[in-house]
Amino acid sequence: MNTGRLRTIVRMDMRFHFTRPMFWVLVATLGLVAFGLSSGGLTISSGDSSIGGGSKAWITSEFSNGLMFPLVAFLVYSFFIAVAAGMAIPRDDELKVGPVLHATRLAPGEYVWGKFGAVLLLFLVVMAVHLLLTMLFNQVMPSASADQIRGPFSLTNYLRPALVLALPFVVFLCGTSFAIGERTRNPILVFVTPVVLFLVSIFFLWDWSPSWLDPSWNRLLMWIEPSGFRWINETWLKVDLGVDYYNQQPITYDLPFLLSRLVYVVLGLGMVAGSIRHLTMTVRGRQSEGAAGWWSRKKRKTSPVAGQGDATATLLSRPLASLKMTSSVPGFVRAVWD
Repeated sequence: MNTGRLRTIVRMDMRFHFTRPMFWVLVATLGLVAFGLSSGGLTISSGDSSIGGGSKAWITSEFSNGLMFPLVAFLVYSFFIAVAAGMAIPRDDELKVGPVLHATRLAPGEYVWGKFGAVLLLFLVVMAVHLLLTMLFNQVMPSASADQIRGPFSLTNYLRPALVLALPFVVFLCGTSFAIGERTRNPILVFVTPVVLFLVSIFFLWDWSPSWLDPSWNRLLMWIEPSGFRWINETWLKVDLGVDYYNQQPITYDLPFLLSRLVYVVLGLGMVAGSIRHLTMTVRGRQSEGAAGWWSRKKRKTSPVAGQGDATATLLSRPLASLKMTSSVPGFVRAVWD
């Protein structure tokens, strides 16, 4: 794999993503959510658990962030991820850039990992911005009830919930949406993925815990729930340990749950790896010439057609410079404005 070509794909796609209205709408939405949660004007509730500035629990504690980050990632990030990751390759098909790419030395793995890497890097940037906005509104912005809902600043209280609870879901959904988009080239199936995840989670995974449910099945549901909200709710919040405990103590993660998060990361990356083989077969047919045979390096000999040589000579007699064609890449501000 050529790292130079890989970086080129990532850089070009990142430039495109940063100039999309979708990116700025997502950042603005996360800013409004962070402000609403810090001021108490917005609460996110599920069952008997709530997030927001309306309670006396600290909004700066690790438990509050452990509730907020997975739910916001699931409810807000997921639809934007589906668009960006799921349409990465279908968009190239719509723009008819495939033949241009296939005429270069770009390998399938470089193309797939470059497209996916740009999307994943985009949402890592989004998570970083979300963290900064959350810390700004929680710790710095003036609030009439700051002495009741704010605790001392701790970077760990923000970083660890984001990395352990939100990041595995982001990687998984990025990989899943990317693979569905590459395999089906059907936008409807791409966009329905977060909707299905939401419906399954809200009806069966987040709060569904009848009294007759065996504890072993309950633990299994905690591990397979993608956002991690069920685990923190069932493990820590349904047993009231007191406001002081939740305000001052860190979240203790058990090994099976951490392994389940690792499985989600591996599944997401594995789906992207599987897309390389499928894309190779799609472009070159099932008689593929190997991993490097997305486009053949052999010269294809074709029999000349009568009169073709004269026509070609006539076309080539005019230099391209005579057409006086110009093109330029729009600047960052111009692209965002358009």
